[in-house]
Amino acid sequence: MNSIIEFFRSTVKEMKLVSWPSKPEVWGSTKVVIGITILLVLFIFGSDQLLNWLIGIFIN
Repeated sequence: MNSIIEFFRSTVKEMKLVSWPSKPEVWGSTKVVIGITILLVLFIFGSDQLLNWLIGIFIN
């Protein structure tokens, strides 16, 4: 039981040493992730539509 308590104490101690990002940094990173995700979705969708169109031309 003492080892479990010591584990949680050391965990709390280590968490206090972590350099947490500020709210503006988190929002900035979130915007970048959402933007890249949207661009990737559009690219994959466009590629899929183009390949479907090309396959349709060569099959018919």
